[in-house]
This record gives sequence, structure tokens and C-alpha cells, in this order.
Amino acid sequence: MKKSVDLLGLGIAPVDFFVSIDRHPPAGRKIDGLPGSALIAGGGPVPTALCTFSRFGGSASLITAFGDDQWGFFARQELDRFGVDHRPCLTRKHCPSALAFAWIERPSGNRTIVLDMSGRLFIAPRDLRLSSLPRPKLIHLDGRHLTACRKLARWGKSVGARIMLDVGSVRNRVDDLFPYLDFLVCADQYALAYFSARSLTKAAAGFKALGIPEVVVTTGLRGSYGIDSDGRSHYQPAFRVKTVDVTGAGDVYHGAYLYGILRGWDLETKMRLASAAAALKCRQPGARLGIPTLRQTLAFMKKGRLYHD
Repeated sequence: MKKSVDLLGLGIAPVDFFVSIDRHPPAGRKIDGLPGSALIAGGGPVPTALCTFSRFGGSASLITAFGDDQWGFFARQELDRFGVDHRPCLTRKHCPSALAFAWIERPSGNRTIVLDMSGRLFIAPRDLRLSSLPRPKLIHLDGRHLTACRKLARWGKSVGARIMLDVGSVRNRVDDLFPYLDFLVCADQYALAYFSARSLTKAAAGFKALGIPEVVVTTGLRGSYGIDSDGRSHYQPAFRVKTVDVTGAGDVYHGAYLYGILRGWDLETKMRLASAAAALKCRQPGARLGIPTLRQTLAFMKKGRLYHD
């Protein structure tokens, strides 16, 4: 295993099953999917962010647990396609791998996702063999394996890594991770609910007041708002593209943002890069099929694309 890596991630890694539909059906009804729309691909917030980061040119390693079935093998192959190192991952014997089932509504691209994941796939602190892990410059967490995330974050700070947390919605409290964070990039659904607020600026400022140096709140088509460690703020509107599927857009945003951190770019540049990468992803179905290269993303930005109102 490598002695060092640019980015180390810890998070769930289901295999995604997608099918597109004209519209979500009422309860108890049967409908047909759109012909030729079925897709099976690797998924998960942290793994997809790592795939983006790796495709942009950084080195990435993942910590997660797979079952010892065909889907665990498939998930590892998917990581190989993007050059993400999965040697730190665990295999649970006689355990099914995590699966996620998604219905994508066209033409809006909105989706409904159901996760099927055994409790045996969660990472416990005892699963982390810190001495065998590559030393990272950055660590990316999704907060699902909370106690293991806390252990990894504590170790990460001791070896000089900078820590980012991705939170999409309020599933479990992740406050214990806040003291270790250098970056919080979260969805508005989480930020507004956390502070019972209606304003993105107030929510972002609230996280800053809790001691998190750099905060970004993403809002899908309404763009993203961020505040850096020096108190400078930036609003980044969302780029306008022909959307096929929004699945994974936030994860790609995180991966591109992390690459900007690695390169030492300022808040505005990181947010613009991340927004462009997320928009380009939305032109393809699934979380990873549409992940662009760095060159494609920079070219898209250079052309001065239109933004959503």
C-alpha cells in the first residue's frame, strides 16, 4: 500500500441500480421504465467524490466494507476504473453488499432512492488499522460511520491532514466531528434544518460560529454559498445544462472542491470548478457515468456558460 495519498475517504459504497420513468407512480400502481434506461454502477457519496478527485488527477484511497458477493466484486471493479485505491477496504464474509435502487423522473431528472444495506457493513473504530493506512493530505467523510469517522479524523489531524465532511440530510447528529473539520460542504436540506433557518447566509454563518473554518452550502439549481477561513463570502450560481439525472451531482461537487483544496485555490475558484463539474455530470445518468475530466471542466468554465436564474 502507498505510504502517502492525496485523499483518503471513509463512507458507504453501494452499487446503484437506475431506471428512468416518465413520472413517479401513485402508491400501488405499476408502470414501465423508459426503454434502454436501466443502468448498474458504483455509487455512494464519498466513493463518487473520490472517483471525481482521481479523474481530475489526484490520488485517492477508500475505506469501506463490501460483502463477499458478486456486487462487492463489481463495486471494486468500478473503483478500479477511476484509479481509486480500495486496498484499505474490508470484506464481510457471508454478508450481502449494499445496494441502492433509484427511479429517475424525466425530463426533470429528479430521483427517488432506496438503500438496502446490512448493519454488518458499517465500519467500527476497531476496523481502522491506522498504522496500515496511507498518510493523507486530505480526508473526506460522510458521517454515516460516526464513531469510526471520529477516530479517523482525530488521527488525520495528528498527521497533518485537512478534514472535509459531506452531509446531505439530517439522518444522525454529526456534531462530534465539527471540532476536527477544516471544511464543511453540505446540502441546504441539512444546513437549514440544523439551524431552523430560511437563509443560506445565516446557516453558513452559524456553522462558522461553531468553529468550522470554511463552509459551503449547496442548493442544487439555486447554486451554492460559501464563507472561507478569512470570512470572505461567495455565491456561485448553478451552471445551466440539459439535465438527465442529478444523482451524484453533489458528490462530484465535493470531489472537484477537494481537488481545488489540493491545488491551493481560493474559495471562488473552488466553488466555480465544483459547480461546473457537478453540472457536467448531470448530462448523463447515474452518479459516475458523467464525471468529467479536469480539462473538460476547465473548458466548460472558459466558455462562460449560462447560469440558472
